[in-house]
Amino acid sequence: MWHAVEKPTYYLWKQNYNTEEELQKAKDKYIKNGFRVVIYRDGQNEKNIQEGIKALIKNHI
Repeated sequence: MWHAVEKPTYYLWKQNYNTEEELQKAKDKYIKNGFRVVIYRDGQNEKNIQEGIKALIKNHI
């Protein structure tokens, strides 16, 4: 039995894009380059998503 290598995750803020088409184009670019893409629709885009996720995990363990 073999195990697939997990794809790295890339996070996008929806607010950084003026249109859905721009957002989809960026998402497609990262997917094509081997990333799994997560889009945050709410929140403050000046915040670092990676740090927020780490804090969330740390505070809920």
